[in-house]
Amino acid sequence: MLNEAACAPGSVCVIIPMYNAAGSIRQTLDSLKEQTRMPDHVIVIDDGSSDEGPQIVERYIAPFPLTLLRQANEGPASARNKGVFSARETFIAFLDADDQWHPQKLEKQLALYAQLTRGGHKVGLIDCYQMSEFSDGTRQLEDRCKAGHHFADFIHENVINGTSGVLVVRDVVTALGGFDQSLRYAEDRLLWTRIAEHWEIHTVPQILHRRGVNSGNITAQPQKYYPHKVKFIELYLARYGARLSEQQRIHFVLANHADFLNAFSRRGEHVQVIQVFQRMLEHSWKAMFFFNGKPTLRYLYALAKTFGRTS
Repeated sequence: MLNEAACAPGSVCVIIPMYNAAGSIRQTLDSLKEQTRMPDHVIVIDDGSSDEGPQIVERYIAPFPLTLLRQANEGPASARNKGVFSARETFIAFLDADDQWHPQKLEKQLALYAQLTRGGHKVGLIDCYQMSEFSDGTRQLEDRCKAGHHFADFIHENVINGTSGVLVVRDVVTALGGFDQSLRYAEDRLLWTRIAEHWEIHTVPQILHRRGVNSGNITAQPQKYYPHKVKFIELYLARYGARLSEQQRIHFVLANHADFLNAFSRRGEHVQVIQVFQRMLEHSWKAMFFFNGKPTLRYLYALAKTFGRTS
């Protein structure tokens, strides 16, 4: 049973997992300094960094309580859990060490939470719009707007606009045991889905954080993280497969593999494209027509390139 008193607006702890983020952690902390509603506590979890990031945090002069925790490199799920279970505040706000918040981020999310709970809503999570900024200068807006029950939406995609935009009731996360630490990819989508089973999810429809995307980002390393995506699919189906129709299961599996097939294709990693598509075909012949046949075209192109190189 959750502590009902924790559902009233209250204190906020910001959780920042950090791995070799010496080049960005100061700017991330600076964005917290500028909040119109200052966080009550900030916990940075150093996940086995080999750079100067921890020393920068230790020397940082903050207008809020700032705690640095250290651990061997275990991945973002483990680091975030360490922060969550060390915190005592009512809310947890996640922020990655290479992202920054808009000054009104916390203020607007807490105001929406207060408004909704006064209206009788059982809110577990609030996010906002995200602007992703890539190292090549391109930008991408994530603006999926949620307003209630969204469990079914997670079958099709992760409808949260980025982990750094999430404000969540701490008791909700701890009641579910936090992030699955066996995953180093899609562990956030699994937790958001579990939250959406029992609580409402809402969005402040404004861009309130900026996500920095560089060559060290998880999504830029598909070969490293694809096995975790495969494990995520297995865990998700083990938990929810019986609740899905056959068509929903097929779509879920193919869509998740297609994410990485596209990533491999963009990087010209043709052997991996072939392997992923063959895995999709093993699951269902419908892979040939999935997403209007685009994965099939990428597969055929990869075959041609691979054959040509072999010849």
